[in-house]
Amino acid sequence: MEKGNINFGGHQFPIGGFCKAPDKRLSLVHGPNGDSITATDGHTGWLGNGDRSPEDMNETENNAFKLDADFRLATDLKQLFTLLRVGRPDKVADKEVNQLIGVRQGQPPVRFFFDAQSGLLVRMVRYAETPLGRNPTQVDYADYRDSGGVKIPYQWTVARPAGRFTIKVDQVQQNVPIDDAKFAKPAPLIPKPAPQPKP
Repeated sequence: MEKGNINFGGHQFPIGGFCKAPDKRLSLVHGPNGDSITATDGHTGWLGNGDRSPEDMNETENNAFKLDADFRLATDLKQLFTLLRVGRPDKVADKEVNQLIGVRQGQPPVRFFFDAQSGLLVRMVRYAETPLGRNPTQVDYADYRDSGGVKIPYQWTVARPAGRFTIKVDQVQQNVPIDDAKFAKPAPLIPKPAPQPKP
């Protein structure tokens, strides 16, 4: 379980996250117009927003969020991709990084950049096919800290052509029991009946 804040367009809101091995994840942003939820039960992703009924993610969104939800991403790469190849060495924030490119049939490649000194993942770049071409999403990971014997990022920034946001975590609890039902898509909301005019 994680708690922190998300900064989007200069506005900051509380955010909470629940992750469960191997591939379940839920993020909950407390915004001024209600809670915004992004979740996957390991198979299907869904989105919830305020007082509207939850909606399924499209295939592109689902594939991307499932990648984010993988609890042991670094060690699962061989299972997630049909082909892995080494890219050219590069730099991220003046740090030398090693690049690994993951390929899955029928999907654009995903690029991973690992710190050459620590081996930690510092950047992931994935693409979504659109009518206008490939749309990139770049995720930069920072502020790795030890949490229960495992180093995890306490900050990550997601950048897309339409904008960017940064999540900073300030509380982490490991090995907390989380019911699988928490990740399941809720039933559609029943619309409230319109008020009847008084006779």
